[in-house]
Amino acid sequence: MLFFYSGLLLKSAAVPIATLMSRLLTGYAVLCNHRHGRHGHVFQNRYKSILCQEDVYFKELVRYIHLNPLRAGLVADLPALSHYAYAGHGVLAGDQTNDWQNSAAVLKLFGTKAAPCPRAVSALCGGRC
Repeated sequence: MLFFYSGLLLKSAAVPIATLMSRLLTGYAVLCNHRHGRHGHVFQNRYKSILCQEDVYFKELVRYIHLNPLRAGLVADLPALSHYAYAGHGVLAGDQTNDWQNSAAVLKLFGTKAAPCPRAVSALCGGRC
């Protein structure tokens, strides 16, 4: 059996998160079913959402999501994590770019600059970078 885990940290906007997730997951299910000649459900359960209102909890969520591929053994070390295509850590480290990922707001909480800086990324990693 193949287990798949994905973590997203989304900011509420004009479109409710429930609507966004419905569109995202339905679109992915249609694509996946079409590609593999299948039909029916792709995901077993509904996504889990948590309201995050405090900076301390937000920082822990960012650390958890960004370091999860390392903890799961999908990458060997932090330099490899910065180049891992299926994680947003490379954007925060300044090694990749994604139009849809707002790293400035995240990095401001971990350092003094909005641009990637070694101190902010090290703080994100809990000093392990």
